[in-house]
Amino acid sequence: MTGAAAPLPRSGRFPKAHRPFFLAASLYAALSVPLWVAEWAGWLPGCGGCDPVARHAHEMLLGFAAAVLGGYLFTKVSRTRLILALAAWAAARIGAWTGLGGEAGLIVSLAYPALLFAFGGWPFLKAAKLGHNMVFAPTIAAFALAEALYQAGRMGLIDGGERRGAMTAFCLVALMILVMGGRVIPAGMAGLVRKEEARELFDRNRPWAEWLCVIGMGAEALAQSLGLGTFGAMALAGAAGLWRQRCWRPILSLGDSSLGPIQVGHFLLCVGLMAAAASDWLGIGPATDALHLATIGGMGLVTAAMMLRIDAIRERRVGQWPRAAIACAVLLVGGADLRAAASLAPDLLIPASMALWSLAFGLVAWSMARGWTRS
Repeated sequence: MTGAAAPLPRSGRFPKAHRPFFLAASLYAALSVPLWVAEWAGWLPGCGGCDPVARHAHEMLLGFAAAVLGGYLFTKVSRTRLILALAAWAAARIGAWTGLGGEAGLIVSLAYPALLFAFGGWPFLKAAKLGHNMVFAPTIAAFALAEALYQAGRMGLIDGGERRGAMTAFCLVALMILVMGGRVIPAGMAGLVRKEEARELFDRNRPWAEWLCVIGMGAEALAQSLGLGTFGAMALAGAAGLWRQRCWRPILSLGDSSLGPIQVGHFLLCVGLMAAAASDWLGIGPATDALHLATIGGMGLVTAAMMLRIDAIRERRVGQWPRAAIACAVLLVGGADLRAAASLAPDLLIPASMALWSLAFGLVAWSMARGWTRS
């Protein structure tokens, strides 16, 4: 990523951590959702004793999204540390799908979030120079708390802990994307405006709007972790995010294969947060359907586009943005729309949404791997 929030630049002495983590994240996203849909449809046995919806959310957030975060943060880790972190992530995924529980399940599941903070979050904290960048390290550390809450629910120690842990993780991922968006998008759009219109992009960011995003999602994460439910903080964060985005020339970005998908994903994340809050307030439909605008359309599209963008930057192909990002955007927007309307015809729309999601992340994996073979 670019901007003030970027971690320490990768040195040639260290392995390219984004390759194994981004590839693992993309393939896991493409394969795990069909497995969950097969369980939901009754074609495969369920997880036995666990909350299947919470486990699905858990694996998308603390499995897939956390792997993407590792690929971004691990810029200066040794090969040994990289292998250790990747092995911890893989062990946790195996444990989740095999139903590993008890103390062994707790230890296996917490290993990767702990390493994520130790190898990525702590160095980030030491390198942060600005006060508004200090939010990243505690947010990364809180992933371990969300994981612990989820596992405590599985062990029967906390009532509803599985869903509380998954929703806390959702809030943390949303917070990270909203804050990172305030670094990456304005910096990228400034360059695009100079190129297309030969002038500067003024009014790039609104610090107060960013703090509203942080306060909103932080308050929602706290409420979810305590089992208090939603109370409008998500809507505050979504509205602040949309207000801030209007300064970033989103229409101009639509023709750019790097920035356009990120801007669309940011928009869908904000709309999804507001729609989920409205669903709870007004009872107009399942809040989980509305949340999928934020997860599939928002988080999915931003992470897919950012993986492709970061890969191009770290492989020194700056400006040669993969056109696959546009195709992924179309697939994920379609998948989000189908999933948001799934309550109308779940037997048809959920598998259709799954197919578009899996195709999109299969395309991300193929595009990155293809570039590596040509390097």
